[in-house]
Amino acid sequence: MKTTNKINSKKMLAQASDQPDSSKVYRTDRLRRRSSLIAAVVATLAICLLLNGSQTEASPHHCGRVSGHIAGQVIGPSDFCNGALTETGTFTDKAGNLLGNFVACATGMETEGNGAIRLQLAHTYTLIGGDTFTTSDSIVLSPVDPPAYLVDNHATVTGGTGSYQDASGFIDDHGTFNFATRILDVNYRGQICSE
Repeated sequence: MKTTNKINSKKMLAQASDQPDSSKVYRTDRLRRRSSLIAAVVATLAICLLLNGSQTEASPHHCGRVSGHIAGQVIGPSDFCNGALTETGTFTDKAGNLLGNFVACATGMETEGNGAIRLQLAHTYTLIGGDTFTTSDSIVLSPVDPPAYLVDNHATVTGGTGSYQDASGFIDDHGTFNFATRILDVNYRGQICSE
């Protein structure tokens, strides 16, 4: 019997050595799960960084609200605008601080049956520091008490120079224009985005 027990113990030891140790299996599974979790976190972070980077590149770096006053004078056809109807003037911030001057060139005009006049203008605004931004304007002049007309303008910012290189945005202005004096008096507000 002693011999049989020795043989059976040797067989059991041999079988046990063929089977993986359960603590080793548990550690291996745990390492695999941890590696998978780390790989998933790294992949998620990489995707977030890529998406965030593409949004940053596609959006402007700086957008700011603008508001203030525009005082202009229509001077008639001029060399500034290659012979087209021209307006010149100044613009201020909402506190009344002078920001610069502008030149506006008429690019189109039509009269409506109710006495209103539709104008298309191209503005170049020059700031005191020398930077410029440009707009394409769509204006409606509506008669109130001729020669006084109400001004309703929506301008799209189309670009610029200096800190306004590739600028975009909009400016809306409302006020009055007097055909007798040729004076424009409007308040503006909007948003300009620049790189």
